[in-house]
Amino acid sequence: MILLDGIDKHDPPQPGKLVAESSSAPVARSQTPTPSLPDYEASQAQLKPTTQSFPEIQKQRTRRRRWKKCALYTLVVYFVVTVAIGVPLIVLKFKRKALPKPNPYDTSWAESYELPPKPVTLGDAPLRLSSASSCNAWTSQDVPEEGLSLFRSELDYRVPVNGSVFLNTNITYSGNGTYLDHFSGQLVVGINPDSSVSDAAVHVTMHYTSPQLRNATNVCLMRTGQGGGVYLFTPMNLTASDGLRFNITLLLPQNNSYPSTRLIPQLLCHLPNFQHIYQQMDPYVTFGSIILGGAQSGVSIESIQASQAVVKASSAEIRGRFTVDSALSLETVSAPINADIRLFNNGTTRTPTYLHLTTGNHLLNATVTVFVPAEMTDMEGPHFLAHAETFNAPLTVSVLHDSASAPAIIRMQAMNNLGNTRLSVDSRYQGTFDVNTMFAQADVLAQDAPESLDYRSSDDGRDYGAVRISNYDDDSDGTVSEKVRMLISSAATSSSEDSSKPSTTSNLSRCLQYDLISSSEIQGWVGTPPRPSPTSSASARYLNNNMGHLNVVSSLSGAQLVLLT
Repeated sequence: MILLDGIDKHDPPQPGKLVAESSSAPVARSQTPTPSLPDYEASQAQLKPTTQSFPEIQKQRTRRRRWKKCALYTLVVYFVVTVAIGVPLIVLKFKRKALPKPNPYDTSWAESYELPPKPVTLGDAPLRLSSASSCNAWTSQDVPEEGLSLFRSELDYRVPVNGSVFLNTNITYSGNGTYLDHFSGQLVVGINPDSSVSDAAVHVTMHYTSPQLRNATNVCLMRTGQGGGVYLFTPMNLTASDGLRFNITLLLPQNNSYPSTRLIPQLLCHLPNFQHIYQQMDPYVTFGSIILGGAQSGVSIESIQASQAVVKASSAEIRGRFTVDSALSLETVSAPINADIRLFNNGTTRTPTYLHLTTGNHLLNATVTVFVPAEMTDMEGPHFLAHAETFNAPLTVSVLHDSASAPAIIRMQAMNNLGNTRLSVDSRYQGTFDVNTMFAQADVLAQDAPESLDYRSSDDGRDYGAVRISNYDDDSDGTVSEKVRMLISSAATSSSEDSSKPSTTSNLSRCLQYDLISSSEIQGWVGTPPRPSPTSSASARYLNNNMGHLNVVSSLSGAQLVLLT
């Protein structure tokens, strides 16, 4: 609005007359001490009819501003107190609701019993050519191969077996694999039929494209502080037309007093891009440790026994029968694993026997048979720790007890991504289980009647033909949780007994109890009732150490636990 000069702010207002009409005569503008105009409230107060003086209006406006400031400060203090006290209380409340109720049967075995490290020391490589005991002792040399543009040379070496026996090379896998394409070969390891021979016999046949390439290649007998073996020194500056192919045969000596077994401390065969073939080693020879494989090297083993065994064969299949009492590791990628495994734990070290199987983008198929002597049943902690993993392919593992074995404490993880996971255990397994998948179906099945034990949900309203014996446990928050219990057949149950007599074996029927049933996760316990229950923290730790546990995991495909009856 426009303020007219010439009106004194101390003049009393004239009622019934507008300010703009108070004077029609020209008004001389007075000179103000400062050129600034009054604020909006002051100008409004000047125009409104009021009996208050300007100082009183100023005081009233000051009081209103003070009240506004006090109200603002109060709101700020309230907000700060709410954030400082209220938010932590809300977070704590939601955290208590989200935190699952502690499971007294839960086992933290993955944290307490980690799988042992798997360092693969490929002998004393890189070895130097100057340290060789003998090189290129060819018995035949530069023999042309009929129908092929290749030459052939052969040699024989003797290697003592009282230490490490190795076959190694400086051939490496480059990033694009072009260097490895110049080499190929086959390794055959067997038992020498001549029982009078006490050393290992190595026969090497080398095929090559030119005598110049043969001169640049060295096949040497090496002696190290740990043992001896054969080392292949190949040239690095190869042309596109160069090529080397080796056929190596290693015959291990058997014991003179058969059927006693000869013990060889270590066998190490690292030959990339070779096909490894191991014939039946046991019962003639056993090993302290074996390390086999190489890049793009398939490994096929008819039968071998060792305390520790490591097989690494990237992009190539691992197949064979293994007998191990300490640790076994089979590792490849983009290739299958097909293994028949026998694990022993005789309790000499009072530690678990480890199993580690891993591949990717291909199937993993293994049958694991475990053996524990009767005197090992009082061992605290698991007898066997196993881990099997693949992705984008099926995973199928069966865990069985040997017929002469006592019940073993087994803890196993079977993990998969984008592929179906199926773990089977026999009727002598006792412990907890957790079958879960991210976006697919989790199932607990029996081999002879899979539908009877196929619980997909406890509240879906469908009947799967199984008898449900429910027991209700009250939780601390007032909710009621249902645990499904049922008896399943046991190998010890006899159907031929006289029904008029009380059966002693019927008390040994296995009980299957579910702690959690949902479409994507099933948790529970299986064993001979009653289910052990911890009464204190000490007893809980004891149960965690002396109870089996199975973890079956997949993400975008199904996960099944099969209880064999």
